[in-house]
Amino acid sequence: MTLEQLVAETRTLRQLPRLMQELGWEPAWEPLPAAFWRSRSAGPTSCWPSALIGRAGPLPWFGVEEKSGETLARSLARILQKRGTVAGIAVLDVESRKLSLCISFETLPVLTFPLTSPNSIQLACLRRLAETQSGGLLARAARVAEAIAGEGIGNRFFAAFETQLDRMADAIDGRFRPDERRSLALLQLNRVLFLYFVQSKGWLDARTDFLRTEIDRCLEGRRHLHRTLLQPLFFGTLNREISRRGKASGKLGRIPFLNGGLFEPHPLERRWQGTLSNAVWQDAFAQLFERFHFTVVEGSVSAVAPDMLGRVFEGVMAPAERRKSGTFYTPPDLVRSLIDESLLALIVERLGHTAVSAARLLHTRDESLHPLLDTLTLLDPAAGSGAFLLGALERLSHLRHSGRAGIWLTRRKVLLRSIYGVDVNPTAVRLSELRLWLAVIADDPTEDVTAVEPLPNLDCLVRQGDSLADPLALIARMPFGAGAMGSTLADLRRVVVASSGLGKKDAARALRHAECAAMKECLSAAEHALERRINEVTVMARTPDLFGQRQSAGACHTRIRELRAQWIPIRQARRRLEREGEVPWFQFEAHFADIFARRGGFDLVVGNPPWVRAEHLAP
Repeated sequence: MTLEQLVAETRTLRQLPRLMQELGWEPAWEPLPAAFWRSRSAGPTSCWPSALIGRAGPLPWFGVEEKSGETLARSLARILQKRGTVAGIAVLDVESRKLSLCISFETLPVLTFPLTSPNSIQLACLRRLAETQSGGLLARAARVAEAIAGEGIGNRFFAAFETQLDRMADAIDGRFRPDERRSLALLQLNRVLFLYFVQSKGWLDARTDFLRTEIDRCLEGRRHLHRTLLQPLFFGTLNREISRRGKASGKLGRIPFLNGGLFEPHPLERRWQGTLSNAVWQDAFAQLFERFHFTVVEGSVSAVAPDMLGRVFEGVMAPAERRKSGTFYTPPDLVRSLIDESLLALIVERLGHTAVSAARLLHTRDESLHPLLDTLTLLDPAAGSGAFLLGALERLSHLRHSGRAGIWLTRRKVLLRSIYGVDVNPTAVRLSELRLWLAVIADDPTEDVTAVEPLPNLDCLVRQGDSLADPLALIARMPFGAGAMGSTLADLRRVVVASSGLGKKDAARALRHAECAAMKECLSAAEHALERRINEVTVMARTPDLFGQRQSAGACHTRIRELRAQWIPIRQARRRLEREGEVPWFQFEAHFADIFARRGGFDLVVGNPPWVRAEHLAP
């Protein structure tokens, strides 16, 4: 019986010892007298059914049956704390089917969860209790408190993250707009956040305290943190091949070449050309990064893990902005369900299976699905912080993984050929990239940092732009596709994603030129289509009908004016494109022209689109 099944079957106080045993504790059953919990604060009514239900060496667990679970658990733990007794408390609410766990230690952490449907974090917290069996009383109690408090780590981290984001944004040059200052601050924090995950793998000079040590060394020497440590680390080390690094980079030790867009100067940074003071950075490290432990292991409850980052975006957006933009986030369980249903429908349609046989193929990861999975393209047009992109990456990697190589290699392959996203918010795009990069390195067993494979460039797979924007109504005027440009774009995209070092800028420039060419082809086609229509209306105005009557001149002139009003902005956009060499807005036909030219579109479009009330939409 699994832990989840055992929890779901727990209905009475008498069953709690069995749960204690499943968690690795020694089960016990010793009813407690009614006076056991009496205290001046609890009063004479404190006579709930209770018993000793388990122990691990000197640390006991007491079970209580009562309605007000979480409040009572903390109150009872406080009573024991005042007596100087260290013990665990489990309060079972039999009516609402909830269990609250607390320990009379330090901050009295409480974990409350529904017995019928605990989420993955709550189950992980329970499993962590099994790791608290060794050591003395206080050592065990500290680990129990840490496991129980695991559910709150994410909330505390995001609160601290938002505080530091605001402080850092306020410290940036006032010449920039508030949203630009916030983007610059978020970029700095994201880089350091990613490095704390990398550090947890031992990839920063094989030291898990690399960043703290280097910061202390920099401050002791009265040097500028941003200018003499962080910028050389970002731009002269992590983003530069080991053979091309200077002496200053060599002093930092053995640091991998990670590549990826995260460690490239952002256009906003090139405009800014500034740095943040030591005081700002010291506050960020002391109040945020050094207060928490980091791990690349998903589902961890005692440290900040990659799967927690999906809530960063929600945390750094103001509630009013979230409501206005319709930005809401999808639980992992729902993500998995929707992706599976989408794959099921695709298998039924493409391979001709029934729903039952398609479900069986998915469940068994049948090899007959490999040809379909190898060419599958999936788009989330409102990617947010990447929940569906991460869910799709994990599911497709699991389905395609053969077991002959590490899952991390399979993830890289799936990411490069199957995962695409768009979001209007640049913050969301950066966080999506961050989470995808972490998914790539999470299970990478490489220990020699010189052998670490560079991260893929994701800025041509996850794009910033408005999926719904079509200012010139191009979709209504022409079919999808970019003609001969499709195959060229596909080749260039593969090169850009995998490129690094000196050839990276050239590859990115070539891709931008190809996207401009695709957009120009799209605009030219729409322009010519309107010109033909104008000519048709002009000829129609001069040609008599079957009865020898001419069309109404006024009606024809009105129609021609309408068509010219549509034609002029398209011509202006084409000329601007030729003049500036940049696509003026996000357009699927340009930015993903290869997908539409070769395949007619994406195989799957899945996500949680923004929900905005109609009355809040601009006219």
